[in-house]
Amino acid sequence: MAAEEVLQGADHYKSEIERLTRELSETTHEKIQAAEYGLVVLEEKLTLKQQYDELEAEYDGLKQELEQLKEVNELCYRLGSVSRRVENIIFSI
Repeated sequence: MAAEEVLQGADHYKSEIERLTRELSETTHEKIQAAEYGLVVLEEKLTLKQQYDELEAEYDGLKQELEQLKEVNELCYRLGSVSRRVENIIFSI
């Protein structure tokens, strides 16, 4: 009987080792998948950050251009006003 119990115990431990080995393999695989997903997320974050920086630079450039156009528009308005005054003076002479 003792030999049979030893064999049953050995089989039990062998089964337990196989189960734990499978669980360890599955857990390791899940951790690798999570790490790969994390890398994809980081790459995506870097890409989005780069796009954001580019858009921000473009926005700043367009904002500066708009300010310059506003200044030009104001100068054109003033020039038109001056031009009308000059015409009035010329035609009044």
